[in-house]
Amino acid sequence: MKLSLLQENLNTALSNVSRFVSSKNQLPILNNILLSTDNGRLKLSATNLELSINYWIGAKIEEEGSLTISSKEIVEFVSYLSSGKLELDQKGDSFLSLKSDKAESTFAISPSSDYPEFSKLDPETSFELDLNVLTQAISQIAFSAAIDDSRPVLTSILCNFSSEKLIIVATDGFRLSFKEIVFENPINLKQDYTFLIPAKSLLEVTKLAKNTPKIKIGLTSDQHQVVFVLEDVEIVSRLIEGEYPPYQRIIPESFTTKIFINKDEFLQSVKIASVFAKESANVVRVNVKNNLLELTANAPQIGQNKIEVEAKTEGNSLEIAFNYKFLIDFLSVCKSQEITIQLNESLTPALFSDQSDPSFSHIIMPVRLQD
Repeated sequence: MKLSLLQENLNTALSNVSRFVSSKNQLPILNNILLSTDNGRLKLSATNLELSINYWIGAKIEEEGSLTISSKEIVEFVSYLSSGKLELDQKGDSFLSLKSDKAESTFAISPSSDYPEFSKLDPETSFELDLNVLTQAISQIAFSAAIDDSRPVLTSILCNFSSEKLIIVATDGFRLSFKEIVFENPINLKQDYTFLIPAKSLLEVTKLAKNTPKIKIGLTSDQHQVVFVLEDVEIVSRLIEGEYPPYQRIIPESFTTKIFINKDEFLQSVKIASVFAKESANVVRVNVKNNLLELTANAPQIGQNKIEVEAKTEGNSLEIAFNYKFLIDFLSVCKSQEITIQLNESLTPALFSDQSDPSFSHIIMPVRLQD
């Protein structure tokens, strides 16, 4: 392999691809990044066996080739170089020379034949979707997926694709986010697909999404992985197997209390209460009165707090408690200045809605009140 390219392009590519390098060291080769020439460009690849990436950048290719190189050292080294032209020259099977205007270094390499093969997109299963539709939906609900791997299915986001709409759901067992998007123009889909995709994988898609109108999505031939194709980037993620919770049963159909409240005022009040709630299992009590919400938090070691927020209320008065972190997470993704909260009893699910986006709903399970 022998080529030249710009430092700024290589640096960006390495910083993105290095996130996919294995941190668990199942195989020493997975600490490496695979470099290979591909149709007049340089392709950088990495995998942790659950999530893989191919990332193409422009380069002037003099000699074709492929190799793997330790991620940590090459990423750090290139980041310290000044912008400008770099020359990469493979020296036999053991070394790669990297030269800039002021620096020249040699790195040990390993053969590309030792690197795992990447699964490819099956064209028969692929379809295109508006990129903005997918990334916006992911950014609204991904926070509700579980982080703890004790129940792997809850670390995934359920994605149901049909020709007419997209439904995505995330839950960690204590809260649930739901979004349904009806397409203005039906997409070309041979059949409906329901995927359980790790939330981490979808968040990587949003990070790497560029200003292109479409994203291609499809399965690999063994149907155990899903492939996302962006401009100059391809991400391959494993699918999670298992039975997703029946989320439709969790969403209440009727309510006895309804609250309309300013998002910013409510968010500020929750943050004030959180100072005390942090020392008391993160619990904030919400007392719903006539056109008023009273938030309280009690931490015996520190003190107690009470703050009132004006709101428009309909129906029954009610006292209910929530984990303040769940409230802040939801309020932080709302775009409207007004949100709606619908309640029944102190221990039944509460439905939170963003007035500007009727396609987005969020459920939070209350905390049992302790007198």
